Amino acid sequence: KLMFLAHTKDAQVATLEKTVVTQKEFSVTPNYPRFLREGDELVFKSKLSNLTTQQLNGFAKLQILDAFTNEDISSQFNLKDIQKSFVLNANGSTTVQWNVKVPNGVSSIIIKNVATSTSLSGQGKFSDGEQKAIAVLPNRMLVTDAVPVFVKEGQTKTFVLENLKN
Repeated sequence: KLMFLAHTKDAQVATLEKTVVTQKEFSVTPNYPRFLREGDELVFKSKLSNLTTQQLNGFAKLQILDAFTNEDISSQFNLKDIQKSFVLNANGSTTVQWNVKVPNGVSSIIIKNVATSTSLSGQGKFSDGEQKAIAVLPNRMLVTDAVPVFVKEGQTKTFVLENLKN
């Protein structure tokens, strides 16, 4: 609900009330992970929503870019079909998904998800997309083992760090 109030210097007043809808007729809602680890395998899903009264068909595209150079590195993530087709019923939603395998040696990426569609009657063309930077964490682990060491003057002792040994 949007309300307007106007007044003049001589105290005349006018009001106006309108109802406003702020939504896209076609939208893409990707389900991004918070972070990734080297070697992860995941199914990246994205929801497509149609708020029109027409059936829509089109293509959804997933790209993975290097966050530092903006270079397309989708092939390193084992993405076979970057582009997926969809049919979306009137006032309905559907999901599209891609299988992704995170390679070693990548530290930060941008996941870009874009979809374009047209109505079957050809009257409406729609597009939407999102992108987000995601950190890729290495699989290396810092191992810390603390052992109290008590050695008297002139004494020699041997210590074994069992956690590191095993």
